[in-house]
Amino acid sequence: MSAAELRRELLENAAFKAQLAALARASVALEFPALRSSAAGEPHDWPHLLFCASVLAGSDDGHAQDAALRVAQTCLRHPSASSLERDSALIVLDQMANRRSVDLAYSRGLAKEGVSHRLGALARLGWMSRSVEDLIVLDDESAIRANRFQRDFWRHAQNQGWVSASAPTSTGKSYVILQWLGDLLSSRSAKRIVYVVPTRALIQQLELDFRALVKERDLSGVRISSLPVGGGAEPADATVHIFTQERLHLFMTHHPDEAIFDALVVDEAHKVGDGHRGVLLQEVIERAASDNANIQVLFASPLTSNPESLLADAPPKSVKATISSTEVMVNQNLLWVTQVSGNPKRWTLSLCHGGGIEVLGEVALPFSPTSVGKRLPFVAHALGAADSGNLIYVDGAADAEKTAGVLYDLIGKEGDVSSSAIRDLIALSKSVIHDKYALGTVLGRGIAFHYGNMPLIIRSEIERLFREGELRFLICTSTLIEGVNLPCRNIFARGPKKGRGQPMAGADFWNLAGRAGRWGKEFQGNIVCVDANREEVWRGGAPRSRALYHIRRTADAVLEAPSGLLDFIGSGTPRNVAAASPELEYMAAYLIGHVLRAGTVSRTPWANRVPKELVFDIDAILVPIADGLSVSPETVWRNPGVSPVAMDALLTYFRERQGPVEQLLPVPPESADAASRYIAILNRVSANLTATFGGRDRIVMLGLLVTDWMRGLPLRRLIANQIRVLENRGREVRIPAVIRQVMKDVEEVARFQAPKFLSCYTDILRQHLNEIGRADLSDDFVNLNLLMEFGVPGGTQLSFMGLGLSRTTAIALAELVADDKLSEDECRDWLGLGLWEEFDLPNLVKREIRTALSLL
Repeated sequence: MSAAELRRELLENAAFKAQLAALARASVALEFPALRSSAAGEPHDWPHLLFCASVLAGSDDGHAQDAALRVAQTCLRHPSASSLERDSALIVLDQMANRRSVDLAYSRGLAKEGVSHRLGALARLGWMSRSVEDLIVLDDESAIRANRFQRDFWRHAQNQGWVSASAPTSTGKSYVILQWLGDLLSSRSAKRIVYVVPTRALIQQLELDFRALVKERDLSGVRISSLPVGGGAEPADATVHIFTQERLHLFMTHHPDEAIFDALVVDEAHKVGDGHRGVLLQEVIERAASDNANIQVLFASPLTSNPESLLADAPPKSVKATISSTEVMVNQNLLWVTQVSGNPKRWTLSLCHGGGIEVLGEVALPFSPTSVGKRLPFVAHALGAADSGNLIYVDGAADAEKTAGVLYDLIGKEGDVSSSAIRDLIALSKSVIHDKYALGTVLGRGIAFHYGNMPLIIRSEIERLFREGELRFLICTSTLIEGVNLPCRNIFARGPKKGRGQPMAGADFWNLAGRAGRWGKEFQGNIVCVDANREEVWRGGAPRSRALYHIRRTADAVLEAPSGLLDFIGSGTPRNVAAASPELEYMAAYLIGHVLRAGTVSRTPWANRVPKELVFDIDAILVPIADGLSVSPETVWRNPGVSPVAMDALLTYFRERQGPVEQLLPVPPESADAASRYIAILNRVSANLTATFGGRDRIVMLGLLVTDWMRGLPLRRLIANQIRVLENRGREVRIPAVIRQVMKDVEEVARFQAPKFLSCYTDILRQHLNEIGRADLSDDFVNLNLLMEFGVPGGTQLSFMGLGLSRTTAIALAELVADDKLSEDECRDWLGLGLWEEFDLPNLVKREIRTALSLL
């Protein structure tokens, strides 16, 4: 019998499955002290279980690895296991290339350190042999310890042109990719690298990681940049750009000579299916690949069913490889919590295991959850209050704040915390946002909330405190699915949604659930589904087993049912439809851009994946439209996601408008008339390009906000200004709602919609000025994309941000510097003088500066 056959027979053996189920019950019971269960005291045949685990540990199959890890980690934690049996559990972990869990057992005192010295000669030889096998030797001859997925990735990435890597969240994808890129930089195999991430929050996290890598490996001359601006002279060795797809497009558009990359990494690559942003992601990938036929491309995605689909657009002669791993580094427990009939304070905890659902015991709540909004925080508190690392998923920012408030009351005064780190974050939230911002209150009991619109410096500090165990509970929204690296111990959810009222898809749920279980920090993670038996809460039913993410490009999804797209284009790309279905507008602009380049869409990378008849139908509609456009092809290419038909309408408006052309011009945000100018521009944009900005009153408020944002006003000032406007209009002012709305408008309008459409406005205006012989008026156009993306007027503030500092810190520092045009090098030198230490800056601002300086 082969080893594979033995493992398969073992996993199907009824007696072993029963013992494994008992282990799962015990491991969960050990997690939750509040659970009334007898499972923790059940006896286990450790010698037999450990022998089985050693057989399964060598498998590449995720189910076998999960079983082996379950045996090993439960043995280490169970009071009935002997020291010899715990040593055997460490050997099983080592067989799985899981030395982090071995180190975790040592750090928690679950096993005596130095197990290799206690082994017999043969076992010690195996331990030493695996120690060598698990190493990846780097270009500088140092080495890192790797698991099997990481070794497999390294082998393929060293030899392949296009690689798609799919693995669970806890397998260390980001770490090994970072080390691989470090080797490319060290060996001079790549001079220009671009790393694409889905969110701005990930940009900062990755930028810090890269700067630490550059310093650790002494990669002198390597420039790390997250700003889509030109770098001037090529640095001595290489440049690493860290962008979202929007920033990458901006960089490609304005600096084409510097946008020819040797290597492209796309993190969270399944985001090619993320609506209109997925279309843009696909477009920038295609452009990067077309600009350099020899580019090395790496796609990294969570556990997916079809990672090979990302390689479909690779050039025909390129070398391709798919790495799909089910490597298990931590166990994950899927748990259902349901209310006992007739007793709202008693809840049953059940484990989904092996295809079935098994009741483990009960947990008691201190109070009855008298409203729907209390059910999730009450259960989370009852199960998770004994330890930190609890993450609660809610559907929006307002829900996050309310849930934090309920937990704050549940914990009570006896749960007050007052560490210096918590006090510093409370002080920062009050100074940066508002004295009455709820975060400043709930932090006092080890609670925080986290959503995408919060200032980056505050969000980053919340994440740091959560990782370090300073926070008991963190309430999150869908930001967590967008790639934020925030592992936890327990995740609590109740009928989670993504978007307005849309139930979260199974794949998204498991992407969220992948954060449960911190490799090297925990042996397992728990996903707790509250009210799992209620169909009206979990539409389609609560999850019972893991679902793999199926990658499907937005472009492919639109083209598979093309009638909606063709109708949209054929009817003149109506603005109301574009606002409701932005993916249609992005696809229309994407396709027309291809026609303008090549005269047909048949030369696109995806054309061979759709019926030829559809290609002919698209060409039949788009070619006449492209031929009849008045706007230049360059304007279309520079503005993805804006309908060229709508662009023509704005150009026609410019041509037919009476009055001085100077009234159309954007002005620097510091101009006295800037607010009125931008309100007028937003009105023109709304009449011709988009219905996104709403009615006249809303446009006035957004015009004021956009102007103040570009001027670099602190968020606190923006919120105060909005409150004052509402008060002047005699409106009711609910401060929490105003705070949330301003932060939402900053992220969604000032940093996304406004730069997208105002940049298009200036491009079309520039064409009009050229036509009427007034090109001189466009010479001094401000870079609205840059001003609004970063929320500063450029110069010194932008240079501080280029060093890895947040907008909050950059604005505070710029107040201390007279020269508003300092370069990054000059800002670095100024910081090096240490004068900022003498000024009254928030402690967390100073901490961020010290961190940045340590990595420069």
